[in-house]
Amino acid sequence: MRQARGFSIVFALFLVIVLGAIGAAAVTLSKTEQAGGVKSLLSAKVYLGAKAGLDWGIQQAVAANNTALCGPAAGGAGTPSTFTITQAGLANVSVTVSCTRWLFGSGNFVFFLSSVATIGTLGNLDYAERRLEATVSNIP
Repeated sequence: MRQARGFSIVFALFLVIVLGAIGAAAVTLSKTEQAGGVKSLLSAKVYLGAKAGLDWGIQQAVAANNTALCGPAAGGAGTPSTFTITQAGLANVSVTVSCTRWLFGSGNFVFFLSSVATIGTLGNLDYAERRLEATVSNIP
């Protein structure tokens, strides 16, 4: 009887240690999964922010002929435009759009646009950045 009693204590101790290890692994896995989800959301936000900035830059360059953004002459780079999106889905996404204009012949143009979106603080886990670029031309 005493041998069985000693075995029960060892088995119970072993069971507590194993269950504790499984619980600790589950908590670690849960934290990792949550962090991955947050990074995925931040990545999507900055991608959409960069896309919005690129679309805005194309509209400013082509439709509005914005010489401040794209420069006044051939080979000219304008002043980059920076703004922060305030709409709920993309709130606090900072976007910088830059543009360079090239003219060819009479009335033919090429615009090189770059849009960089960021969110969070550089060096922290809540930071994400995305850059998108586009070339727009009326040359056939």
